[in-house]
Amino acid sequence: MRVGVVGAGRHANSALYPSILEAGLDLVAVCARTPERAATTAGRWGADAHYTSVEDLLAAGGLDGVVVAVPPAAYRSVLARCVEAGVPVFCEKPGGQSASELREVAGLAAEAQTEVVVGYMKRFAPAYQRAREVIGSAGFGSPSLAHFTFTMGRVDEYLADLRHYLIDNPVHMIDLARYLVGEIDDISAVLNVVPAVGLSVSLVARADSGATCSFDFCTTASFAHRGEYVEVYGSAHAVTVDNVDTCTYRPADGPAQVWRPNYTLPVPSNSGWTVMGFVPALRHFHDVVAGLAENRSDLVSAARTLETTQLVWRRLESSWSALRGA
Repeated sequence: MRVGVVGAGRHANSALYPSILEAGLDLVAVCARTPERAATTAGRWGADAHYTSVEDLLAAGGLDGVVVAVPPAAYRSVLARCVEAGVPVFCEKPGGQSASELREVAGLAAEAQTEVVVGYMKRFAPAYQRAREVIGSAGFGSPSLAHFTFTMGRVDEYLADLRHYLIDNPVHMIDLARYLVGEIDDISAVLNVVPAVGLSVSLVARADSGATCSFDFCTTASFAHRGEYVEVYGSAHAVTVDNVDTCTYRPADGPAQVWRPNYTLPVPSNSGWTVMGFVPALRHFHDVVAGLAENRSDLVSAARTLETTQLVWRRLESSWSALRGA
């Protein structure tokens, strides 16, 4: 599969480009805002061509797909150009600035009969895939209780803009909750802001599966510590995913069953980009374009994730204004 990439920022270079190569896709072109950045990135990752406009990238032809990693405000125009040209797209989350914007682009993609996969990579991480299989198994029972934790160290841009933080970071857990236990509603939220340090958010909600759900997010932790933890209970059964790589199933009767990559074995299945879900997500994109799989992370689903995240923002907006003004 011959792909071009729109975007040459820090995230693209640290995660997407190596994952594209590991996924077995053929990187042929890079598009970035400046000739220098485009040329440097193309040379670093082995692409033969580089451009500074999406129009030139598409006009050159020969692409089976485009991978897009740009700021939220830039997604709509890039995605629209690609789908109108009939070129399938893999775009990093959130894929746009708002749920309405994503639904608009979804309409364009449907009209053009062009696939767009939104890169909520945690859906494709092997440990979360195993957890989802356990939750869906006959004996587990309907989800009854779920908890999602997502923490990180201080990031000044998040402390300055809560809405940006929610859409850029905790949105991963909101999407994952939808994927594991169902749509989320009936949300209550509490915010704490520690000036010059960070912020923390706790949510209580209900999933349409009936499960009561809680969420804890913060930027007051350390990047050196565990960043995420998920726990779901069914009927006397439970499953956890610890720090993205370790899935533990606790059946009602019997010992716990633990799955974790064997990092001492240097094979692709144990690589960080696979464990985090980037490589499986890109392989899924390949399979969707090839007609081998149904799209499991489309624009309509991404719009629902952003809609839920926007609801969290509305629950917190007044507290944010009050705490920022204090």
